[in-house]
Amino acid sequence: MNIRLNTFTKIVGLILILLIPIIVLYWFSNQTSLSVVSDEVEKSMYKDLTYFAAQTDNTAAQLSNSGLILSEDLDVRVLEFIDIATLYEQTTEKMRIEDKLRLMIASSTWDTTLSIYAPGTNTFVTSNISVQYDKELIRRNFSRAWRYTEDVHSSFRNQPRFVRYITEPFNSSLDKATLIVEVSFPATDLIKALDRFKEGGKGDPFFITPDHHVINAINADNKLQTELVNKLDMQALTQMTFSRFSLSGSEYAVSCVWMPRLGLYLVDYLPIQNVVRPITANSYLFYSLIVFLLIGSTIAAYFLYINVQVPIRELIRGVHRMKRGDYSNVNVLHPNNEFHFLLVSFNDMAKQIEQLIQNVYMEQITSRDAKLKQLQSQINPHFLYNCFSLIRSLTRLGEKETVMQLSMHLSKYYRYTTRSERQLAELREELDLVNSYLAIQAIQIQDLTYEIDVPEQFAQLELPRLILQPLVENAALHGIEPVGGGTIRIIASSDDEYNIISVEDDGIGLTEEQLVALQREIVMPPTDDKGCALWNTRQRMQLQFGTNAGLRILRRKEGGVEAQLYWPKFKDSDNDL
Repeated sequence: MNIRLNTFTKIVGLILILLIPIIVLYWFSNQTSLSVVSDEVEKSMYKDLTYFAAQTDNTAAQLSNSGLILSEDLDVRVLEFIDIATLYEQTTEKMRIEDKLRLMIASSTWDTTLSIYAPGTNTFVTSNISVQYDKELIRRNFSRAWRYTEDVHSSFRNQPRFVRYITEPFNSSLDKATLIVEVSFPATDLIKALDRFKEGGKGDPFFITPDHHVINAINADNKLQTELVNKLDMQALTQMTFSRFSLSGSEYAVSCVWMPRLGLYLVDYLPIQNVVRPITANSYLFYSLIVFLLIGSTIAAYFLYINVQVPIRELIRGVHRMKRGDYSNVNVLHPNNEFHFLLVSFNDMAKQIEQLIQNVYMEQITSRDAKLKQLQSQINPHFLYNCFSLIRSLTRLGEKETVMQLSMHLSKYYRYTTRSERQLAELREELDLVNSYLAIQAIQIQDLTYEIDVPEQFAQLELPRLILQPLVENAALHGIEPVGGGTIRIIASSDDEYNIISVEDDGIGLTEEQLVALQREIVMPPTDDKGCALWNTRQRMQLQFGTNAGLRILRRKEGGVEAQLYWPKFKDSDNDL
């Protein structure tokens, strides 16, 4: 199927074709920018996270070294034998060791507590004077590596801490150790470190122990972190620089670093949308501009369509209608538009052409009517001669009543046909004429019968004079007479749109070829060697009632021919002459 595109459609298509590569190129550039920025931010996040983890782990390592130094300090080792000294010497030595402990933790940024216990002498020295020695507590929390615990001394207000123990001799069991050094700091120190680290970034970092104890910042999103922790595989995550997770319907970049000294995982996550928000905002702005351009282009195209394409389309339709013989006006749009002059001029030209055609047409109709009257004047005498001959025959036979009836019908027939003061007649008058004609033909054709079935509401309808008689004459002469008898019926009916008068006969009928030729004869102007009665009948109907009226010839299933006159119930004023 060939698709013909008008100029307007081609212009709109060209605009779309030009916009599509721009949109595709921008989309590709935008996706590349998003990918590059996301990768760089994720790498930067992992780098910062690694640095922070190393710094925190180094601080914990320094505390561990402080404990190791204390366990090897000779002044501290004195506690193993302090029971042999006097009470004054024991007190002085403890105070001196306490001062050393405070001096060692003074340089630490964490709230560290150093405690030393000599089991052999049952001596306990600590940097925090509020802490009391609790052997069972030490036994429960004993660990040579840093350990997160919530089982703490009451003086620490039940705040979780990290603890580590160093024994002398080194790596000896708790029961065999002669000196035990405890190093501890509160988990709040890590929380403060997270808060400081969080201030310089856009993520929400947190520490997590291998058994999933979470240490997070003060204003952390606990719900989102819980959702993330449930999805994390720590060991697998530490093998990658970063990973992507979907949390609460959004995509997040997640990085994880293992801190071997503290035995913690440091996790940070960042919403990708926050990172690429400026690029996304620019893309939204670009797409909004594209939409604005499309809307503007659509509005401009609409005005172009209304002001150019529609008038052109109306002109084209008017030309096509003119080619079909329809000279109705085209719609005149936009009086201030340049096409207004063309449309008005086209309508004027169409009216002039139609007027010229109607003038020629009326002249042709007048000529045909004159020819018809001439033919009728030739036929009527012949019909009259036949009637006189029939009267003579009937008189010889003594058919007085038949002669009287024939004379009456003959006088009615010629009285009506010779009247020419009116072009229209009521259907009642036409039926009286037809009734007289059929009565005469019934006397000539012995087996001819006829029926007139016309409801009273049709009687006053006006039709062109002598419009039915040619159809009835054709039915009698060409349908019934060749077979010697039959029935002619005249029936009036209507539907929603049309009035219809049918003239039916059950005579000799028509072959398919004859019917086609007759239908062609009805619509084609007659030539000198062909009759014009049927063509003239159809033309007179259309002149009176418009192009929707006319004549059609049909073959009846029962045999014979049916001729139908039809016209609209409501007269089409546009087709009036």
